[in-house]
Amino acid sequence: MRRLPLTIEAVVAPVPSTLEAYGDNTNQPLSEAIGLTLNGGVRSASSAASTVFFEPRRPRPPQAVLPGQVIGLKDLKLSVGNGPEGSSIFSSTKRNVRLAATSQLVLVPSAGYETGSTNAKSTTPATVAAASLPTPSPANSEKTPIFTDDTEACASLECTIDNVATITDRGAETLASISLAPFGYSPRLNREHERFDYDSALAYLGEQQLLFTFNPHRLVHRSEAERSLRNVRTIQAELIDANAMRVTKVLQWRVSDQGQYLWPVGSDGVLVHSGQELRMYGPGLKLRNAVSLKGPLAFVRISPAGKYFAVGVIRERHTERVHQALLDAENREPEEEVELKVFNENFVAFASLMQSSREPWPVLSDTGELRVFSIGKERWRIVENTWDRQRRVLVQCRSSCVPKVVTMSQGLLFVVGCDRSQTGKWYRMVGSEGKSILKGWSSSQEIERIAIANASGNTFAIGITTATSSLADEVFRGTDLESQRIGVYDSRTGHPLLGIRFPSPVPTTQTFSLSPTGNILAVLTKDKVALYKVPPTQARSGLGNTNSGP
Repeated sequence: MRRLPLTIEAVVAPVPSTLEAYGDNTNQPLSEAIGLTLNGGVRSASSAASTVFFEPRRPRPPQAVLPGQVIGLKDLKLSVGNGPEGSSIFSSTKRNVRLAATSQLVLVPSAGYETGSTNAKSTTPATVAAASLPTPSPANSEKTPIFTDDTEACASLECTIDNVATITDRGAETLASISLAPFGYSPRLNREHERFDYDSALAYLGEQQLLFTFNPHRLVHRSEAERSLRNVRTIQAELIDANAMRVTKVLQWRVSDQGQYLWPVGSDGVLVHSGQELRMYGPGLKLRNAVSLKGPLAFVRISPAGKYFAVGVIRERHTERVHQALLDAENREPEEEVELKVFNENFVAFASLMQSSREPWPVLSDTGELRVFSIGKERWRIVENTWDRQRRVLVQCRSSCVPKVVTMSQGLLFVVGCDRSQTGKWYRMVGSEGKSILKGWSSSQEIERIAIANASGNTFAIGITTATSSLADEVFRGTDLESQRIGVYDSRTGHPLLGIRFPSPVPTTQTFSLSPTGNILAVLTKDKVALYKVPPTQARSGLGNTNSGP
């Protein structure tokens, strides 16, 4: 048997590893969940919903590696062919070199070895590395794909550039307002926050009714069943006649967490978290439907048209004592299992699976689920897995952090990413063709970039809050917030239609809402709810700057 000299050319971390090691390391798409049959099939919706299983992560190692490449192992370096007799050298500047079990070594024949000869030619580091690399032909070089940041391209000849100075306090006509003091609304501006909270919310229930909900911060008398719950708060709902600006109905319910409790659905509905239920209300706060949770709520995700709901319910792994011990040790919520169910608009579950509470929450479109994959350093791809099990690339972008994606009506995507050369973040409103209709950038002093769209999808609004100083990765109070600006835009072109700016905003996420037709913008401040008239989308107010071409 002849000797076959081999050289280590690359190393790959054990499988499965971390998301950083494998960009496409992902859980099962919702469209592949057991029993998912939107267009017919062997399983009924009820039997599909009763099938719950744990889906492990699916590692997808890279299909190709380069000489000297180290994948998924931090601080480890590989020098190809620089050791004795052309061997490769592992080194680490921070710790002893250690390769975990099942690490993968990529081996290639040593340079200079010829099949059929018992002797190998002399090798040098240069010849080893050179022999490892294939020589590309001109034809192959032309076929090498070039990464393109789709968000830099404009959807039309004109691409709107969001400009703080020109969109605020222009075209803002106040139609009416209502004082909130009689309701008992008093935001706690001195409380410390790590992020904006869900202590209040605004939502339209049809064109003529506005729903204002808030936490009155009153003492909560717990029932026997609520004594073991860590957080219990009361939510008070005030249904306001948008024409007369008077309250027509008041409703209260309890929530056992500090998360989001209200989600607008379609043109005249809201989904609320009440006790151990999700309830759907329509105009007049009339109950339309309800579904039992049977556990703590982890998240709710709704498609833009309100046709599909993804609901996550926590299945506790630990006893209360162990849970608290882990919380104290890690200073964050312990990892739990989450039962994820997908419902249609009639609250019929058609898919169900289990995932870790550390996994990203699903992002739903009207035709499937969106996922964000790393395809290289600071390169990301946003992909849609449709309900009929098709995979479609929507957009690619550059970002030094994982981009945040929000789906909106008419196929719009609101994408927020990081710029390594700047301390702030960029944001884009991307059209259905994957090109930007609006571009913007905000400094680290500007936080909480929030986007919404009206039910018909002809307008969208973006709100950005400015702090008195940079608050990057810091705890803040409501008194640290200087102002909030809200712009309303035409969904087809990105042209600004309305801009307002007001001081001392509340540190709450859901502080503005568009009427179903997009004609009215409702805004919550620390002491009132105000309505502003939005000019028709056909009008060109001349606000903002435009940039021809990408």
